[in-house]
Amino acid sequence: MKLRRKALNRRARKGTVTVEFALVAPLLFMLFLGSIEITRLNFIRQTASNAAYEAARKAIVPGGTSADATAAATNLLNAVKCGAGVTVTITETASNVTASVRIPVNQNSWGIGRFSYGMNVQQSCTLSRESVQGT
Repeated sequence: MKLRRKALNRRARKGTVTVEFALVAPLLFMLFLGSIEITRLNFIRQTASNAAYEAARKAIVPGGTSADATAAATNLLNAVKCGAGVTVTITETASNVTASVRIPVNQNSWGIGRFSYGMNVQQSCTLSRESVQGT
């Protein structure tokens, strides 16, 4: 009698694992792919910050130009495949140089480009100009 009850119980639960997996799998995949996308966006933010620093660094040295700074930032961004639609702006004063880098998310994201139209990652860096000693 006891064995018969176990067999009936098994038949009643047949397919339960499949239904539970079908309910939970989309959530697990969404969390997994979302974490990859968040990591990519953080990578883009860090790359924009580094590109702004490198551009400002190129422009502060004596003889450095805005074109050199823009080229340095663009080369760095292209090297890590974040160069689509990028805008690099160099603002110079007598004592400072500010480099700003704007990266459109929808052109540089792997998954959420459809949902991130108009969103940008923007970083800037301001450095003091170097001066030549004795002048």
